[in-house]
Amino acid sequence: MSAFLRSARAEAVRLGGRRGPLLRASLPLGLVLPLLVSVVVAAVAEKLHGDPGDGSGGLGEALIRVREVGTTNSLYWVISLGITVHAVVAAYAQATSTRGAVGELRRHLLPRIRWDLPARWAVTGAVAALSSLVAVVTLLVTLPALFPGVYGTVSIGSDAGLRFLWTVPLYAVAASGIGVGVGALVRVPAAAVAVLTLWSLLVESALVYIPKGADLLGWMPFLNGQYATGQDIALEPAWGPDGALLYVFLVAAGLVGTGTVALRKIL
Repeated sequence: MSAFLRSARAEAVRLGGRRGPLLRASLPLGLVLPLLVSVVVAAVAEKLHGDPGDGSGGLGEALIRVREVGTTNSLYWVISLGITVHAVVAAYAQATSTRGAVGELRRHLLPRIRWDLPARWAVTGAVAALSSLVAVVTLLVTLPALFPGVYGTVSIGSDAGLRFLWTVPLYAVAASGIGVGVGALVRVPAAAVAVLTLWSLLVESALVYIPKGADLLGWMPFLNGQYATGQDIALEPAWGPDGALLYVFLVAAGLVGTGTVALRKIL
């Protein structure tokens, strides 16, 4: 346990500095960007929806009818974009830990890598969970207050809202583990970032367009994670929402374990 704590402290120092990816990427891209996109989308939707109280249908009457958004669809950008960013940051943190001067220093200070990846998962996962929780609370409180026409039914106290409070942070932790595992297996920072980004945002969703690809959708980790949070998506794995969250953690643990074994053979 002491080795794990030493690795975690070292990782927090490496990643948390002014030039570290936690401050330069996790905060602006994993927290601020999803919030900004969500607010912009909500503002446009509210404008199109108009104000039925003054007898005007707004732009929506002439162009498009904007439906009200329920709680289960209110956090799309946090769950899809924000958590992908946290996974990518974790992959980058892992891939850069074995390269260049940082890799040489790590090999001298922490020659054994038994706890290296789990500690990195713990640090990046904690940051991802905290950022996701802040984003969830912020949007569930502000969206219905600022944009009541479209988001008036969104409620942090609803069953969906309460589930978001704990499932989204946990999904962020699991996604960070997937990122660490991919970073350990790929080991080239740019390639690890590309693999995770394309897989999360493109490949999983595009499977439905290839022959028999729909049969694989239920096994996709990021789609399972989104389903587990309570986000409204067209996916219903046989193991249910809680089982889907457990499945994502199992995938993450498997990748981290495989990555640890792979690094032991080359370092």
